[in-house]
Amino acid sequence: MNSTTPLDQTNRHERWLRIATVAVILAALLLVPITTRAQNYLFSVPSVVFQVFVQPDGSARLVYDIEFENLGSTIDIVDIGVPNKNYQLSNFSASVDGRSLSDIRPSEYVKPGVEVHLGSGSIPSGQSGTLHVEFTMPDLVYQDLTSKDLASLQITPTWFDSQFVSGTTNLEIAVHLPEGVSIDELKWQGTPYDQTGIVDDRAVAVWLFNDTSFTGPEKVGISFPKDAVSNVIDQNLFQLTALWYEGSGFAQAITAVLLLIAFSIFYFRTTGATGFFLWLLLCGGGAWLLVNNPLVGPLLLIPMALLAWFAQSRYKKRRMRKYLPAIAQVEGGGIKRGLTAPEAAALLELPINKVLTLIIFGLLKKGALRQVVASPLTVELAPDFVPASKDAGKSAKAKQRKDAAQTLGVALHTYEQGFLDTIEKHPKTALKDIDFDEDIKAFLTGVAARMKGFDLSDTVEYYQAIVKRAVEQAKAIEDIGQREQALDKDMEWILMDDGAPDVWITPTWHYSPIWARPSAGSGGGGGLSMGGGSQPSSAPSFGDVSRGFAGYAENTASSLAAAISPGSLPSGTGGVINLAGVDRGVSKVLSSGGGGGGGGGGGGSCACACAGCACACACAGGGR
Repeated sequence: MNSTTPLDQTNRHERWLRIATVAVILAALLLVPITTRAQNYLFSVPSVVFQVFVQPDGSARLVYDIEFENLGSTIDIVDIGVPNKNYQLSNFSASVDGRSLSDIRPSEYVKPGVEVHLGSGSIPSGQSGTLHVEFTMPDLVYQDLTSKDLASLQITPTWFDSQFVSGTTNLEIAVHLPEGVSIDELKWQGTPYDQTGIVDDRAVAVWLFNDTSFTGPEKVGISFPKDAVSNVIDQNLFQLTALWYEGSGFAQAITAVLLLIAFSIFYFRTTGATGFFLWLLLCGGGAWLLVNNPLVGPLLLIPMALLAWFAQSRYKKRRMRKYLPAIAQVEGGGIKRGLTAPEAAALLELPINKVLTLIIFGLLKKGALRQVVASPLTVELAPDFVPASKDAGKSAKAKQRKDAAQTLGVALHTYEQGFLDTIEKHPKTALKDIDFDEDIKAFLTGVAARMKGFDLSDTVEYYQAIVKRAVEQAKAIEDIGQREQALDKDMEWILMDDGAPDVWITPTWHYSPIWARPSAGSGGGGGLSMGGGSQPSSAPSFGDVSRGFAGYAENTASSLAAAISPGSLPSGTGGVINLAGVDRGVSKVLSSGGGGGGGGGGGGSCACACAGCACACACAGGGR
């Protein structure tokens, strides 16, 4: 026998596979960049000149000259990324081939950024044009961390999404320093500049990126004497890290994935793997929060990781107790005899869905239930167990069933009444779609109560021995008729041993349960197709066994895991909060057509990583 968790491995793996799949999808959505305006844009950018004029007050005037050759739809709007949110629209001016443009707005797609409406300067397909944009950004000069006497500026021009850009670009970046700074006082950062010179009495450093792809950042940096500007922003390591993080899409994506994993562990361990739809909703809200407030991610990561660790630790402690409630046992109190096979299976803490299978099979064997469909297993009350009146009370129903059972020469246990009541309320419904939570909970509580005053370990060993003996006795019987009788008698006990599938099959015979045999009057539609009878065949293969009664019982138990939510169990695998009702409610709404639909989109790539000071970055889209 094995002692596994209350839900069998197959269903648990399927559930976590579903969770992991959604987690991957949500993580991928976080990586999807900002949507561009259309999917049929195609253009080349032969040349770009990006000039940065550092001002004495620490601000900078940024000037773009971007040449477009349009190969697709008309370009009527271009998005330009800006270094930060502190821009003023009044500082912007733009033109196309000398034609002035006045319609400049905050960008709907590039954050932070602006959208320049080209208007009469729109560039039709097959034509070219040069967009000129200039604006002033405050506070772009920072303290150089390598020297207290130096100031620093790091910047990258905007870029376009790769799906819209064809060919390469000759990119020129020129940084004009304040008057009074000499060429000899300049120091490059990261990428060496290609040229230096004096233009209008100002030192200029120039970087040339010939035949480059204008679809990503080209960050450059330069240091110069601090006394050349009046406003230098001091930054500590924490502030620099925050700036870098805000500009790093990769770091934000990794943080989002880690948060998703930690939150999922905390949530599903707390809820006992219930509330899947609420989890989806919370993940969606979390994604929105991270997209709009990136710095929230690192702040939440450590607390969420601690919560996940705490929830996982509590789960491991609960798992040691599995699903039975606390038992008021007495060491040396003796063995509790007289338990039924399902009660013994619960005491041995076999998978709870297997316990449910034993209960249902026992009721089928007694004739209290009739099989309607074999897979997925669907049953109905036998005629003598159907209430004589729909308005009959619970006690009247119980008495009628007991009388019917006595007529059949079998005993109906108290806990079985609850399962019959539940099945009666769900006619023509597959068992896997019926909620047996309350019945299972009452059943387990009853098992714990029956063990009061007895020795738990001695009782467990006693029923383990019963299972082992039943299997060995059945295997030892060579006569088919006698073996079938033994299996009929001890079916539930033998099913408790996962290591005995061969007891149900011989080279010439497969076992078929009482309720599925033609003589049982189960009807043509409910029987099992397991090759019963005494037709000669070769030695049974693994496939024969899996198709036999043992395989059918295993598949049935696997499907019945859906009928029990882990959170309903008295202890052990359940969580602190049981949200199974939420799942079932949403499932019913969706299955009845109450769910809605939606759409979405994907788009271009836009990100920037700056460690030292400021970034002018983001995407320029095509037209609308």
